[in-house]
Amino acid sequence: MSADSPKKKLLIVDDEPDMLDFLERVLRSRFEVSRTSSAEEALGWLDGGDYAVLVTDQKMPRVSGLELLGRLGNRCPGLVKILISGYTEDPDIARAVDHGQIHNYVLKPVDSTRLLDAIDEAYAVRDGTKPFEKLDL
Repeated sequence: MSADSPKKKLLIVDDEPDMLDFLERVLRSRFEVSRTSSAEEALGWLDGGDYAVLVTDQKMPRVSGLELLGRLGNRCPGLVKILISGYTEDPDIARAVDHGQIHNYVLKPVDSTRLLDAIDEAYAVRDGTKPFEKLDL
């Protein structure tokens, strides 16, 4: 990306304010970051915006990250989705991978390098410069 190119838009969703702050600090130098603690608000933003990537926490009150993805359905076909999870062996994550609801996942505690790599890979898949590869859990 050249210095004149606009930053790509990314939406982060997490119910923990400290995690939102951390994620924004990690991502804001490279991306135009929007953030919310509400899955419901995220759905509205996704319907009205041109976001390229969604990064969402799995475990949130009221509406989980996986429920958010389910409600989103096919409304944003170009959107690449990354799930943040504290659980490595979760049948719901495996189903989300199998059904193509998520492109990648990052385990907690979140490693900033791993997160940036996952997002770069997500953009490459969305832009067609890298084929989608099914994730192994």
